[in-house]
Amino acid sequence: MSDTHSKIIAAAAKTELTSLGFRRKGQSRLWLADRGSWLNVVEFTPSRWSKSVSLMNAAHWLWVDAGFMSFNEAVSSNCYAEFETEDQFRSAAGEIAKTARANALAMDERFSSFDMIADFVIERARSSPERMGPSWWGYEAGIASGLIGSFEEAGTFLHGVTDNRVTGRAAPLLPLIADPEGFRGKVNDVVAQERTRLKLKALARPAF
Repeated sequence: MSDTHSKIIAAAAKTELTSLGFRRKGQSRLWLADRGSWLNVVEFTPSRWSKSVSLMNAAHWLWVDAGFMSFNEAVSSNCYAEFETEDQFRSAAGEIAKTARANALAMDERFSSFDMIADFVIERARSSPERMGPSWWGYEAGIASGLIGSFEEAGTFLHGVTDNRVTGRAAPLLPLIADPEGFRGKVNDVVAQERTRLKLKALARPAF
């Protein structure tokens, strides 16, 4: 990642994103802003075929036990630039980084409270395509429902999960549907473990 076009992208990202709390993940093109129970994510997506960049903004829920950098909600942009000259690419990367900043601010506003996140994931699961309801979207909605105290709906969503990638994650929550304190504690454990995995600073108090 030491080539010129990657350095230009990193410099543009630093200029636009650090004031919002974003930090670069290692030497990658991922920039992360810690929002406690979720991450505001910017990816300056590379191409296998050319020296270029496109843009993806996303939210990563730390409470879903994904085990990888999942984009739980993603917003792609019509931003793309190929490297031709340093001056040309520096200008293009600067504009893309400005778009990344605007999108990140919109993501912060959209998910400024957990109630707003819960409303989003629950409504998405209710109206989801048939293949997504019993999968990640239903699982996320089940957790969110439990965290806001809608345990009957949490049970409906979590018992409805049939995707083998998700059933094992939902299983420990099922016995806790009638135990609000236990449910919340389990989700807080997941957040803490995910933060450790991603080498994020431990929270001063539980997320939920």
